[in-house]
Amino acid sequence: MRKWTVLLLLTLTVGLIVFFSNQLSGETTTVPQTTTSETVESTTNTYDYTYESREDLIEQLYQMIRAEIYDDMLIQLRTAIKQDLYDEIYDSVQLKIEDLLNSETFYIRADALQNQLFKVAELASQSVVGVSTYLGEDGVSLGSAVIFDYDPLTEFYYIITNEHVVDEGDNYKVVFKDGTKVSAILLGVDVEVDIAIMAFDATGLTQNLKVSPLGDSDALLKGTIVVAAGNPKGYDFYGSITMGIVAGTDRNNKADFFVEYIQHDAAINSGNSGGPLYNLKGEVIGINVSKYATTDIEGMGFAIPINLVKEIAVNVISGSSYNLTMKPRMGGSFQDISGEVNNGSVVVSGLILGDIISTEPITLTLPLGIESGLIVKMLINSMAMKNGGIQIGDLIVAIDDYEINGLYQFYLHLNDNYRLGDTLSVSFYRINPDTLIYGATLLTVDITLV
Repeated sequence: MRKWTVLLLLTLTVGLIVFFSNQLSGETTTVPQTTTSETVESTTNTYDYTYESREDLIEQLYQMIRAEIYDDMLIQLRTAIKQDLYDEIYDSVQLKIEDLLNSETFYIRADALQNQLFKVAELASQSVVGVSTYLGEDGVSLGSAVIFDYDPLTEFYYIITNEHVVDEGDNYKVVFKDGTKVSAILLGVDVEVDIAIMAFDATGLTQNLKVSPLGDSDALLKGTIVVAAGNPKGYDFYGSITMGIVAGTDRNNKADFFVEYIQHDAAINSGNSGGPLYNLKGEVIGINVSKYATTDIEGMGFAIPINLVKEIAVNVISGSSYNLTMKPRMGGSFQDISGEVNNGSVVVSGLILGDIISTEPITLTLPLGIESGLIVKMLINSMAMKNGGIQIGDLIVAIDDYEINGLYQFYLHLNDNYRLGDTLSVSFYRINPDTLIYGATLLTVDITLV
């Protein structure tokens, strides 16, 4: 419809000019220099024209037609062309999208990913530093660290690194990419998690330093693209970054069930210890700590989840950290009977009952209806269970309201919900060492995790 309108307007304009031209066609082409007067009527107005030649009259007629219809026609013409052009573009794009969706493969430019990597690399260059550890004047180790906080009142920057980077020294230096150094203060460590929190005075420093935001490791998904930053193999490779993906988020490579490491395949080496693992938003989601490296293993790096590191940092900076760890300790070892119960009894070995050490497997009779729990096989002096009156051979079936259905699940629950210094209630049955039969009474005792 719009194309017909445009065509009609164009035809009308041309027709008017031709009409008036034809009305003068009988005149000679040589016009004497006299003035002639004409009256022209339109559908709405009457115009009087005084002209000296045919060309002069045509020009005046042209101006009259332009004034009457040209501007309106031009607006309609532009609108029609613009809308037709939009329709053609939309139809073309829609067809291309449909073709892409119907094809087996299609390609997307990676400019956005590249730009994100540039931003993370720039942040890392201003936020990741080196840490050199000294014993007296002798250097004993070096690693990486990331700036995670700044106090404008004291002009102190706070950094995270690994505890094993600083554990053999008594004084420390933060090393910048230009080779300059500044003294650092060790504020506190967690030896179980392998995290150290340090600080350094930024007064007078000329380096352009930035704080790296700490992300949420609990929201981390397998397959997430990550960037590791640090100083692999020392300061000759200062500020290196590597890229990989998250291979797993709940790895227990120390078999203590406390730290659920992030496994990734971004290349890390000695010197990367204590360096950050970034996501593509530039958030630190882990602190690199170790890797497996053998002839038959490749690309298995591990990072401490940043949410656990946040807890340590808060405790250290607030001064509430003690005993060099936040790991909740029961103070003993257990045998899991889940899945081992047969007709109301369970077979155990290596159990010390009173003064008797059982080298041969023995059969213990369980309380009626008990199918799962943890038998205490060893106690550590001056620790939680020993102090609370728990004995070797006791069968623990619950802590607070949590019923124990397996050793692994128990440790996960303990580590997720308790910290060193917390108090919990232990529910257990006591063994009779003479009859090897558990009492029918459920006992409870409160213990403090130490």
